[in-house]
Amino acid sequence: MGSVIDGSIQGSGYGQRSEEGSRFARDESGTSGLGQAGKEQAKQLGSAAKERVYHQVESRRGDVAKGLRGLVSTLEGISDKDEAKMARPLLGRATGLLRRTSERLESETTEELLADAQTQVRERPGLFIAGCVAAGFVLGRLIKA
Repeated sequence: MGSVIDGSIQGSGYGQRSEEGSRFARDESGTSGLGQAGKEQAKQLGSAAKERVYHQVESRRGDVAKGLRGLVSTLEGISDKDEAKMARPLLGRATGLLRRTSERLESETTEELLADAQTQVRERPGLFIAGCVAAGFVLGRLIKA
């Protein structure tokens, strides 16, 4: 009679390796036909998802650029008022940044924008995280209001 420790319990298949399990255990190469097919399917799925994302971004870039231009004109209108005298330099920088962003969205391809974003995130990860926190805070405040 076998013990639980050595993995063989009398009258059960526990501890007995099937022939298929033994074949996979003896496979020294590390990849089987099933694993290779899974990798290929994952590549195809990733490629299809990437294409969908690019298509979605391409279709909405114009809308985002148009919204940014509207925000620029609103900020310019606010900065022209006498009440905004102290905030005028900050508003000027914000409108400049938004205007440049809008122009880049209209003139560059999605691949160029994505490559630039990846480069910026790699060079300044702390700034990226701080920007995400700030954007989350602003969105949270807008949703509450």
